[in-house]
Amino acid sequence: MSYKANFAEIDWSIRRMNISPPYIHKSGSVGSNRAALHSPAISRDYAAYECPVTGRIIEGRAAHRENLRATDCRILERGEFEDVKKNGKRDFLDGIDRAVDKAVDEIAGTLTF
Repeated sequence: MSYKANFAEIDWSIRRMNISPPYIHKSGSVGSNRAALHSPAISRDYAAYECPVTGRIIEGRAAHRENLRATDCRILERGEFEDVKKNGKRDFLDGIDRAVDKAVDEIAGTLTF
């Protein structure tokens, strides 16, 4: 049976639709419990951008995911960029110090007296 032919037979009552009936608040105002009604979540596609690693133009979510996979990259976590700005130079200099110490130890190990 088609929808148009069956329209008069459809039970449109609130209980059938699983929606709570209106309620009366202590203050006397009338409200309804609309928690049962949800609209679908729609998110837009990503705007096109140039990949900083490959220089290719990436258009859309699927291309974005594939590009991350292909370049072995990941999305920065919240606050990660601020941490790099705050501690980046210190961490970089600490890495140089460690590399110099390692190189000096290796050279000192090869010296004979």
